[in-house]
Amino acid sequence: MASVPRTTVTEGRPMALSDVAPALGAAQLELQRVAYPGVVDLVTRELVRIMSGRQSHCRICRNLRLRAAIDRGFEESMADQIDDFEHSDLPDRQKAALRLAHCFLTDPRAFDEAAQNDLLEHFGPDEIAELILDLVRFRPGSKLTVAAGTEPETEGLVYW
Repeated sequence: MASVPRTTVTEGRPMALSDVAPALGAAQLELQRVAYPGVVDLVTRELVRIMSGRQSHCRICRNLRLRAAIDRGFEESMADQIDDFEHSDLPDRQKAALRLAHCFLTDPRAFDEAAQNDLLEHFGPDEIAELILDLVRFRPGSKLTVAAGTEPETEGLVYW
């Protein structure tokens, strides 16, 4: 996870945050070095990442599938359940993470005491911090790609 995050393509060349804001790019890399690979399982993190991409309407994030998560048990049928995760057959732990992500991305005030208690039942403080850092990390990249108009024009799953 410590790769250089790419957010846009300019003149056919991928551009990283560090290309336009070197100090911010260095800070982002340091955050990734300290925070990852992390303690939350990759399948749960993949579901949260895909939900974030759907919320930001980013084709890359909606359609990218990380092979490391697939190797650890992620299946496309899980992604099919994200939009209605509350009524899905996903494990309660993953539902709690998706509830956190959904509220974080759409309406933080909707994350009520019951949701907080459920999250704390399934995740420790370090895991919750990691999920929030993931959301903070995913969202700006997605929005930059969409705003810059540099996301792929076609839909379809991509494996990385």
